[in-house]
Amino acid sequence: MKKYIPYFTVVISIAACIPPGKLSESLDANSKLSSRYDSLNNKLKDTLTTFSNSLSSLKGNINTLKDSISYYRSIVAAIPAQTQGDVFLNQILGYSLLSTSELAGIKSASTPNEAGNAWLESFKAEVKKYSVADIDIKLNKGYVFIDIPSNIVFASGSSTVSKKSIEMLGGIARLLEAQPNLNFLIEGHTDNKGFKANNIDNWNLSVNRAAAVAKILQTKYKIDPKRMIAAGRSEYLPMDDNNTKAGRSNNRRIRIVLMPSVKQLMNLNN
Repeated sequence: MKKYIPYFTVVISIAACIPPGKLSESLDANSKLSSRYDSLNNKLKDTLTTFSNSLSSLKGNINTLKDSISYYRSIVAAIPAQTQGDVFLNQILGYSLLSTSELAGIKSASTPNEAGNAWLESFKAEVKKYSVADIDIKLNKGYVFIDIPSNIVFASGSSTVSKKSIEMLGGIARLLEAQPNLNFLIEGHTDNKGFKANNIDNWNLSVNRAAAVAKILQTKYKIDPKRMIAAGRSEYLPMDDNNTKAGRSNNRRIRIVLMPSVKQLMNLNN
């Protein structure tokens, strides 16, 4: 016990040298620091607890997300491949001929598909009956494509239909008359060679040519204009290689795309 006496003596001596006011201030400051330390320490503990809870919640969300991904992957894997009719219906929707609700109604219908679709078979017979020389008629994914080389219908750079071509369009008009429920799209196509004359470029030319064919079908052959859409595709939907002369010639064309009615579409969707 004797060895602690000198230290105690030193402390008492130092305390005796400190003015009473300063000692009180120091003790008060120390108390405040201790209180501040306790407060910060408690906040730190609360923050760590909150972080730990958030981390646990995040892990739970990640697990839920993984479960959702697995679930939707299983749904996608179970979806059957699109039928030709489904592809066709979606393409028709892209041309704005059907609304989304009409498309949904057709897909939900349960109409039997008799004999591989009687409408397509009967239309093939009509195509043969009204086939016109120098044009290409084919069926592709439910569409009927009628491709007419533009040099047969128009002079170079012109959108005026030649007299010979007006007669040729009569054969197509008879085919359209035989299918009064068909809507159809008339497309003008060009090659990728630059063209500009009298403020007319490939865009204008393709649109004007499609409109010229539509007007002939309407005015001379009395086809209901409500059935027609005239559109210009310029050079941007080629069917052949624009790097060859023959390919560019094939790309310069008028394409008539025939589209079944809503009732006929219901049979296609099988």
